[in-house]
Amino acid sequence: MLVDLHCHILPGIDDGAKDLNTTLAMCQIAEQDGTDSIIATPHFIHGAINNHRELIHSKVIELNSYIREQNINIELYPGCEAFICPELPKMVREGHVCTLNNTQYILIELPMASVPEYTIDVIYKLKLDGYIPIIAHPERNAVIAHKPNILLDLINRGALTQVNATSVKGLFGKEVMSTAIDLIQHKMVHFLASDAHTTGGRSPKLSSAMSIIDSKVSLETLETIISNSQAVLKGEPIMIEEPIKIKEIKGLNIFGNLLKIVTGINR
Repeated sequence: MLVDLHCHILPGIDDGAKDLNTTLAMCQIAEQDGTDSIIATPHFIHGAINNHRELIHSKVIELNSYIREQNINIELYPGCEAFICPELPKMVREGHVCTLNNTQYILIELPMASVPEYTIDVIYKLKLDGYIPIIAHPERNAVIAHKPNILLDLINRGALTQVNATSVKGLFGKEVMSTAIDLIQHKMVHFLASDAHTTGGRSPKLSSAMSIIDSKVSLETLETIISNSQAVLKGEPIMIEEPIKIKEIKGLNIFGNLLKIVTGINR
């Protein structure tokens, strides 16, 4: 079972699938690539994009019924990608924000160009309430790319991390690709997901990225990353290897490359 725990596949509610036809095409791509379970993770941005828990649940139920009618062997599960803010722990606690398949795991997103001062406090409060935050695509964060051991500190404080398959494949540029591989090799990555938004460059494919990872790390590390996503779907504990501090930080022309990292590519 191959689980994609970060995918913008629900139609018309964020910058992901624009309509039902796009959703079905994304499901077909995922199925052909070997995925059979997708956690739908539309954006939740407090005060801007309020994709609340009830809306996501109802759309997932509706879509699963329709997908089965189309003979597509994909099962969707509810979730969201919650943009970090000081109010996030309270909103999660009160049930406004959808966790990953109603488990203790919650996918959170940092700004692309900063790590807010309140990040540690948000992680602490989520953990205190029994939730486990998973930081989405840290390799695309300009500050972490420049100083990756910031991520090591967040992991030591109880956060987990998820790298995008497209980052591993170089879709966001060489700097992001290099950061993603460095983090994986230093055991700072716990999950691989597609973060798919479309049927084009950012489609829900995982297999080619897994092949690249397999060439960079041990088979055991790759298998752990795959099995961790399966565990999240079931709300089970994951395998956590001791992260390794990156002793030599590769230079990053942060001013020259910041725009590329922040904006990514055209969807």
